[in-house]
Amino acid sequence: MPSGQLLAVAGFNEMVVLLNHVTWKSLLQLYLEPVISENYLNKVYEERVIQSKFSNKNASYYDKHILEEKSERPINIKIGRKNITERLSIAKFDILEFSSCGQYLAVKHQLYPTTLWIWNVIDDYLDYLLLENTIVAARWNPIRAHLLVFCECTYAFEWTPYNANCLTIPRNITVLDARWHPRGNLLLLCGYNKAIIYHIEDK
Repeated sequence: MPSGQLLAVAGFNEMVVLLNHVTWKSLLQLYLEPVISENYLNKVYEERVIQSKFSNKNASYYDKHILEEKSERPINIKIGRKNITERLSIAKFDILEFSSCGQYLAVKHQLYPTTLWIWNVIDDYLDYLLLENTIVAARWNPIRAHLLVFCECTYAFEWTPYNANCLTIPRNITVLDARWHPRGNLLLLCGYNKAIIYHIEDK
């Protein structure tokens, strides 16, 4: 946590433990369940692809991607397939990032490569982003609770405590990572061989 009050510790059993930095006692635990069960506080946003009407081989270029809130439960989370090299390693957490306010923790585990957990550590509930492609980066706005998620594609996903959206990246850059400006209104988007400055509207 940015204030230094809590420490998030990840284990090899898909569990995150929040520790008090003074007493080192466990305050909360999060286990990444493969099934999303009924909870009126939890929100689930799933990526949906709206097929274009073009019939040529590049039709997927024109497909529209949206995030749709799902109300039905339970929902099974997709488990990723390992290649030969990955089978020799132990799956672990590769995203574990607090928001600037310290209220939210973004979590991704290699076992579930297309799912992001967003944990409200104050009220102890979760939001989920269920995406089509492997998540490669998640970056918190340094000013407010505002998260951008990237999947090595030409669009990004935006999350706030109130909603979630899909954003089209200018110039069709395949984004691998990003860096926020300290003021929280500009973003450096990094691709394979190019980068752009992207302006974020204050909502």
